[in-house]
Amino acid sequence: MYVDPSWTEVQFNETAVTINVSITQALNVSGWEFSLYYVKSILHSVTATEGNFLTKGGASTWFWPEELNDNYNSTHGRVVLACIQLGTITNGEDGSGTLAAITFQPLAGGNSTLHLSGLDLIDPIGNKIRPIISSDGTIRVIGTVDIAVTGVTPSKTVVGQGYSMNMTVTVGNQGDQPATFNVTVYANTTAIQTETLTLTSQSFTTLTFTWNTSGFAYGNYTVSAYAWPVQGETSTGDNTLSDGTVIISHLGDINGDGKCDIQDLARVSAAFGSRRVNDPNDPRYGQYWHTVTCSTCPHTPNADITNDAKIDIQDLARTSANFGWHE
Repeated sequence: MYVDPSWTEVQFNETAVTINVSITQALNVSGWEFSLYYVKSILHSVTATEGNFLTKGGASTWFWPEELNDNYNSTHGRVVLACIQLGTITNGEDGSGTLAAITFQPLAGGNSTLHLSGLDLIDPIGNKIRPIISSDGTIRVIGTVDIAVTGVTPSKTVVGQGYSMNMTVTVGNQGDQPATFNVTVYANTTAIQTETLTLTSQSFTTLTFTWNTSGFAYGNYTVSAYAWPVQGETSTGDNTLSDGTVIISHLGDINGDGKCDIQDLARVSAAFGSRRVNDPNDPRYGQYWHTVTCSTCPHTPNADITNDAKIDIQDLARTSANFGWHE
């Protein structure tokens, strides 16, 4: 008894796939039974129908789909089928033929072995026939792969040259199978940092990257993130995302206007004592100057010069030390 074909390859978006369980070199067979196990995260058993082997001589049969169960255990489903000739049978069937056809619905990408077990053949008087040699099969479901960058958020709009800032990047696996891939963040065309991660299908996560601006010249930088395509990925237009400009300026130039003056010192002073490390909703940490959101004031933690999630004496001292600087 064997799975026919032994290897089947289907696309994830195909509606169904049908395989046969067949027999060859049979002698005097009047009935059969078997179990077939499959990976339930990849396949769903839909239907089972009788093949032509026991009816090719004209006999009527009783076909029994005992079990089509996707939840046989934590990892596998099971199909249990049986069939027997009815009436007074003198001679069973010989040779080759199809015992049953089983239809599966692909659920996710991957390989599922179709394992035959519990094999029984009987002759017309109910005796078991031995030996039985079985051969398993495999269905490979070619799944969709689609990695996407859905968000890039710099923690600051202005950072002092030689100091650090964070960037949060949201990435997702929009395909139907797990994927391992690299994500790289850039300032203009310069790679800042790369991380490797694995995501299950239809899942998202947020990564935090730290950009140390040592060695970067003063100026405006476009920040972006790129998720490197994985094997088989064809939709790559959403693998990269640019979102926002960061100014690298002189230390203490909080608003990025090319000078360190009373405006910068006032912003740091207004935010003094705020800390996101203990209170992520502290409004003064993100606004510094106004107590309500407005369209003209900076809303990123530029005053957190040391990038330690609080605005304290270290930040105020660095701003004061550079007071009066201008381009």
